[in-house]
Amino acid sequence: MFADIDGNTLHYTSVGDGPPVVLIHGLGGSAHIWHGVVGALQQHHHCVAVDLRGHGRSQGRGKFSIQGWVDDVRRLIAHLELPPVTLVGHSVGSLIAQELAHSSPDLVDELVLVGGISYFEPATADAYRERADVVEVEGMDALVDAWLAGAVSPRSHATQPGMVGLLRELFLRNDPQHYAKSCRALAEAERIPRDEIGQPTLIIAGSHDRSTPIAMAEELKRSIPVSRIKVIPGVGHWMPLEDPDAVAAAMLEFLT
Repeated sequence: MFADIDGNTLHYTSVGDGPPVVLIHGLGGSAHIWHGVVGALQQHHHCVAVDLRGHGRSQGRGKFSIQGWVDDVRRLIAHLELPPVTLVGHSVGSLIAQELAHSSPDLVDELVLVGGISYFEPATADAYRERADVVEVEGMDALVDAWLAGAVSPRSHATQPGMVGLLRELFLRNDPQHYAKSCRALAEAERIPRDEIGQPTLIIAGSHDRSTPIAMAEELKRSIPVSRIKVIPGVGHWMPLEDPDAVAAAMLEFLT
C-alpha cells in the first residue's frame, strides 16, 4: 500500500485486526524486516509497518532527519485514522519512536524499542559520517561484507545462511545516496529528553548485539521512567529477522 505524505510516496503494509501496532525499521532496512514478527502479532493486533522515506519502496525526496521521519510517521498515523498506537522501533527506528512518543504522547500508548539507541558519542557519529562518504563514492558493495559480519550473531551466521543472504541483498538494494543521507541523519540526531517519556516501554536487546549492546539497553531503562528490558539470547542487532518468534512473544507478553 502507498500513501502520499508531505510530497513523498510512502510504502507500508497493513494486516490484522485489533489494537494498532506501528513498526518502524532501522537504517538500511524496510517494512519487511518485521514480516515474521507481524505474522505472530496480526492474530491480536492491526499491524502497520512503514518503509521510511528513502528506504524500501518509499520515495526519498528532500533532506533526511530524525524529526523528518517522525513527521512522516505522524502523518501516516493520521492518514490511516489510527487510534493511539503501540509504537515499535528498531535501531534508528527506536530514535524515531522515542521522539514521536515524547512530542506526541496523545498518539502513542506504549513503546517498544528493539535494539534501541540511547545516544551516540561523537566518535560513533563521526563513523557514520565516514560511512556516508564511502557509500557516496564507492556504493553499497564497499561496506556490505564488514557490515554483515557484525549485523547478526555468530549463531545466526552458522545456522541461518539463507536469512543472512537475504539480509545481504536487502542492504545492497539501498540507494547509495539515500543511505548516505540516512547515515548523516543518524549522526546528527539530537538527545531526546527520555525522562519525559511517560509511556510504558519495553526494551528488547540481543545478547550478541554489537551495534546497540545490553549496556545501551540498560542506559535506556535508567532514563525512561516506566520501562523494562527483555534480553533475547543468541541474536545480534537484526533480531526481528534472526528470531522473530522471540521478539513477537516478548511484545505480546508486554501488551497483555
